Amino acid sequence: MPFGFIVMTVLTTSLAWASDDPTGHGSNRSMIYMLTMLGLISGAYLITHFVLNRLQKRFLFISGVEYVLLGLVLSQSSVLPDLASLGAVIAFAAGWIGIIRGMELEAGKILKTTGYALRLSLITTLCTAGGVTAAAYLGLSELFSFSSDEAWLGAAALGCAASAGSSSAIKLLVDRYGAIEGGLLPLLGRSARFDDALAILSFGVLMCVFHTGETLTQQPPTTSVWVLFTVLLGGSLGWLFAAFLAHDSSENSRFLALVGITAFASGAAFFLNLSILTVNLVLGMVLISTRHGRHVYDTLTGTTKPLSLILLVFGGLLWQPVDLIDGVILSIGFLACRILCRLIGGWVASLGTPLRKDLYRGMFAQGHVALAIGLTFQLVYDGPVVDLVFTAILVTVMFNEFIAPRLLKGLLVDAGDVRQDVVIGRWVK
Repeated sequence: MPFGFIVMTVLTTSLAWASDDPTGHGSNRSMIYMLTMLGLISGAYLITHFVLNRLQKRFLFISGVEYVLLGLVLSQSSVLPDLASLGAVIAFAAGWIGIIRGMELEAGKILKTTGYALRLSLITTLCTAGGVTAAAYLGLSELFSFSSDEAWLGAAALGCAASAGSSSAIKLLVDRYGAIEGGLLPLLGRSARFDDALAILSFGVLMCVFHTGETLTQQPPTTSVWVLFTVLLGGSLGWLFAAFLAHDSSENSRFLALVGITAFASGAAFFLNLSILTVNLVLGMVLISTRHGRHVYDTLTGTTKPLSLILLVFGGLLWQPVDLIDGVILSIGFLACRILCRLIGGWVASLGTPLRKDLYRGMFAQGHVALAIGLTFQLVYDGPVVDLVFTAILVTVMFNEFIAPRLLKGLLVDAGDVRQDVVIGRWVK
């Protein structure tokens, strides 16, 4: 996966540059840090590719704990000079996720192939985001005694992260069983993409409502102005950069152009304290509608696995210690509330349709987008509520990713889409 390693190289090089001593005396330390990060991440990726991936296919689980632990170790080591320097590279990684999710939302294709997926996504997102936000607000304000503004900020972030989905469990089952007959997997896959898009858009609105940072105007812009500016920024940059991609015919040149596009768009959003994910989502939706959009998307698809590894490492790097009891209570409450809301949403969406009433069993996965929301939230905002919410998001993402493949397999077996297990030798290929 050459482009995956290019992404890792770009990110680690950017991180080394960002953490460099402005006096010029830290260049040697930055080079050592860059090589250390590149070696650790590359080694972890190779171990994952040759060992852990086969174990995951054999026993049907998805693990990310080891990468979070790697991030925690790095955050405590003297190799890392300054956690504040991670801002630029995390913005880049979040922006890359936003572009990928945006390019999966080709307008013409959505209108032709949605089926019940859009209905399922809208209802479950509304139930999940609304239910989790309401429950989290009560818990943060009453149980943890945060102020009303802090409670609403943390609860809304949890609601956005809870509504995000993931196709990771689907991909793992396809890798193990090959082509799976039936319409459940395509339905759940399209619904997960819509879930991610709605979660990103919701998070963009959240950052406009709770916008932080100073502005040059005498009167701070209203929430509606920030929302409009977020959409216009992503759309205008998308049309502007489409001209650059039109002249890049090779895969390598398209990739390099995308690196520059993502860095510029993410930097602009980060500077303005707008949602990096949302700006790049809109940018990606514009790019996929151009003549070269499909070729650009094909270039991006090979970067998903290494990028997920990097996000988990960053999760460990940015995590701040919280009270153990508070962290456990909020994480368990968040997890239980998301499960309940997914169950209710899947059941309501199935009413009056031929859909199964237990579709929620295939909708527990929670991956890149939820993690990117948590990282951006931790990066932009400060305070105890932010650290506590980020802890809950990190824990639930890892737990849901771990259990999702088994639950999805059970759903497919009950639906008759998977009738018997494949013959597995010593390793699953």
